Amino acid sequence: MEQINKYRSTIVLGVLVLFLILFAFFMLGVQPSNRTIAAQKSEIAQLEEQNALIQNKMNELKGSAEAADQSEALAALPRGDSSEQLIRDLQAIGMASKAKLKDIGITISDTNGIGSRSTEEAAQYPTVKEIKMTGVVEGNYQQIHDWLKELNALPRLIQIDSFSFQLPYEQRTAGNPGSIIAANVTFTAYFEKIEASRE
Repeated sequence: MEQINKYRSTIVLGVLVLFLILFAFFMLGVQPSNRTIAAQKSEIAQLEEQNALIQNKMNELKGSAEAADQSEALAALPRGDSSEQLIRDLQAIGMASKAKLKDIGITISDTNGIGSRSTEEAAQYPTVKEIKMTGVVEGNYQQIHDWLKELNALPRLIQIDSFSFQLPYEQRTAGNPGSIIAANVTFTAYFEKIEASRE
């Protein structure tokens, strides 16, 4: 007991020095880390706010772009099947491209395949119907290419589903570089069905 009383001031001084060392460690080591963490949290919060603002702006722009695309698509849909006009357009395409449309099959469907991935899913755009067409186009490669290009450029909404080439009637030679080939083309033209008014 006398030993403790004798060295009491040294022990208190030692404890005080340890306390000061711990306090200095806290002030110099831990507290700057806490400030850095707080600054990082503040920066993350600002970035999240900016991200939310950018996302809102992107959603607005996407919505306006989708609305513009939808209005353009609706403008390209004739009211009624307009199959006579489609036949006249195909004749004009044949004259412009110099390719011959030899045979064509037309099927007017009461449904559309837009966006349907399963049989359970309801069809999108129920008033939009489709005309499936399969044709044989004859000409050289450039003429058939021009025919497809002209078909795709029609103001009416048309989708080329598939096309395939058959072997040419005559082999390509130096004197006859553009031999006649036939292409089987399948495409779909869309239209808006006019509901009959009841009186």
